[in-house]
Amino acid sequence: MKYPILSVFVLALLSGCGKEGKQDKASELEAEVMTIHDEVMPQMDQIMTLKSKLSKKIQHMDSLQNEGISSNTIAEERMKAVDLNQKLNESDKLMMSWMHAYRGDSAKKLKPESAIHYFESEKEKILQVKQVTLKSIQEAQTFLE
Repeated sequence: MKYPILSVFVLALLSGCGKEGKQDKASELEAEVMTIHDEVMPQMDQIMTLKSKLSKKIQHMDSLQNEGISSNTIAEERMKAVDLNQKLNESDKLMMSWMHAYRGDSAKKLKPESAIHYFESEKEKILQVKQVTLKSIQEAQTFLE
């Protein structure tokens, strides 16, 4: 008879640890999400700087065309600059949209399983923002060199 009581005690002990473990997992995921955000957020300043440089380059190419200097190369470069500027805008919008939709405080109030699911989903989203942001910055920097 004492073995069933012991197994009930062990089972109760383990299920209690499971909930704490899930809360710890949710907290760990939240920290990962915020770490990624904190890595990407400073890049927004760089995006603005690159957008400004691209806009100046586009204006310069427009002025060359207005002076009658035109070529396929200038037209192609202008199209590329406009495309890169758009990609930088999209990166900025992705970050702003993600931040606007992020509900970390509300997620902490959810059951641990739901919080884990939420933070896993947010981690995927912010990783996507990071990937798009770094790619658009790299492409713009390469073009402007």
